[in-house]
Amino acid sequence: MKDKLQRIFLQDGSWRGAEIYLLLVLLVFGVGTCFLLPISGGYDEETHLVRIWEMSAFSFIPNDDAGGEMPFPAVYWELSYRRQFIVRPVEPGFWQKYGSLSIDAHDYIYGNVETRSVYSPPLLLPQAMVMRLLGRRQQLPALTVYYAIRLTGLIAYAFLALLAVRWIPAGKWVLAVLAASPVAILQASSISADAISNGIALLFLAGSLAIAARKEIRWRELLLLLFLFSLLFFGKINLISLAPLPFLIIPPAKFTMRRGYLILLGSVLLLFLIEVAGWALIAYSRLTTPPEGTDPLGQVRFMLTQPFEFLPILFRDALGKSVSYMVDWIAMYPFNYWPVPAWIHPLYMLALLSALFVGVNDTDRRTRYALVIVFVISYLATITLMYITFNPVRNPFIGAVQGRYFVTALPPLFLALAGLPTLNRARLPIIFPAALGVSSLILYAAGMYLSYHVLCGSQYYQRGLCYQPNYKNWAPDELYSPPVSNQLTLTQEIVPECNGATELRVWLDASEADPKGTTEFILEEVHLERDLTRVAIPNSAMPERSWYSLKFAPDWESNGKFYLLTIRGSEQGEIGPKIAYSLRQEYPLGKLFENDVVQGRDLIFQVGCLAGLDKMSLTGSP
Repeated sequence: MKDKLQRIFLQDGSWRGAEIYLLLVLLVFGVGTCFLLPISGGYDEETHLVRIWEMSAFSFIPNDDAGGEMPFPAVYWELSYRRQFIVRPVEPGFWQKYGSLSIDAHDYIYGNVETRSVYSPPLLLPQAMVMRLLGRRQQLPALTVYYAIRLTGLIAYAFLALLAVRWIPAGKWVLAVLAASPVAILQASSISADAISNGIALLFLAGSLAIAARKEIRWRELLLLLFLFSLLFFGKINLISLAPLPFLIIPPAKFTMRRGYLILLGSVLLLFLIEVAGWALIAYSRLTTPPEGTDPLGQVRFMLTQPFEFLPILFRDALGKSVSYMVDWIAMYPFNYWPVPAWIHPLYMLALLSALFVGVNDTDRRTRYALVIVFVISYLATITLMYITFNPVRNPFIGAVQGRYFVTALPPLFLALAGLPTLNRARLPIIFPAALGVSSLILYAAGMYLSYHVLCGSQYYQRGLCYQPNYKNWAPDELYSPPVSNQLTLTQEIVPECNGATELRVWLDASEADPKGTTEFILEEVHLERDLTRVAIPNSAMPERSWYSLKFAPDWESNGKFYLLTIRGSEQGEIGPKIAYSLRQEYPLGKLFENDVVQGRDLIFQVGCLAGLDKMSLTGSP
């Protein structure tokens, strides 16, 4: 029995172990993520779903009128996690309540529904075919179709990633652990072009290294390379930075056919012009809603004409934010609504580092150097693309860069490290990367369940109060009240949704307040007609554009109670702080009053409740 298991897991330098590990974790944790993540809870799922709906009507040009064969199903908007102003856990019994809804249950959106997903059609084609078959033709329930689309993307990613691990000549465990990172699984398990695009990137890296390891490049190898390039250029535009790899690791002398290297170079250029440039001309002109304040062409002109102004911006970002990028590259939950368990990051990094010492990873110096060069190009290109696309012209810093964008940029670096002769002299059993990688994914899945499905669930793996409401559109400095005074009193109705309320904080700006004056804060429990707190605070003690907190004894039955927060000036003629307002009425459980006149907006406030670890340390019970 032992010999049989060794043949399964350890044949040919343990490559089978890497494949089995990858397959199992993608099946278990990928499928789990598909169902744990709320509807449209992943990055940009709404816009990718619109594109899938268009393509399911055989309309492959984004935002093309032909896609209006059947207007977009409103049910997906109604159930979307992103459509609520206040971020809450998924309501209990979600499947039982909505699982039988048909695609036309809430009618259709007949207006102009645009998509920002203008990527090449193959990246969403399998999902579109599922929508065509199960949604348009079979008219299965909306949620059934939605999760089938997610699973289709995961299966496509798993196929490409497994093929990559099988094909790569060295660093199989490194590639397997990279392909099964928490964020890689998140992107593969949500409705996104990243599922197939990331899989293509891994396959291109593995295939290029495998072909370069052969003694000669014949017509068969040349055609394989061209096939890989054709796949690569179907991917998202950030994948283009991987294209130099084959030219760096395969010397022209390896080509047995006459002018083989030039044939490869010319064919790749032709594929680029057709697949990348050609598609860009067709599709990007249909992107009618670019990010506000941006001008991509103007940004490119600035970068080309003012390189000595742009390059310091680029390198300052690459060096100064690299740690935060790498933290999010390992693990994050979409839109940062909830924090991830802190132990995920060290566990995953230990898994990746231990994978460097598993198996025989002999890689020649030329290949290692080429992989490092491609990593640097990919890393800087990723940041540069975001600067062009999502930042105003000449912006002094680069915003909108997220760790998930580096899923395809980091593998070349770790594959280069795997081939270092020093590391190859040491060996570790496969149990190290496997156990550490699985441990990080268990924590990731557990944190996702607690965050998205349990009230104040993230407090079970981090200290601190559970603050509610959790605003989706966090813009506290966009709108403020007039200065509070004895002529202006603000009253906000508050209904906590958690027990153990012990703090109320309000976002305010006291920069222009009279420092000699005071402002009174009163928090009243209406049912018992008692004040939880009543304080007069000197204006000089209040912050500028930040939270001001009121603390009181924990109310262990605060959930559902009706509170009133009153803020008013205490002296004649004194100017108090300005209190942050929401841009619209977002808080559904209470109203805001200015001098007893109801307003169409709310104060920006949060109730802090003792929950999870802090509650257990005080009361001994969850």
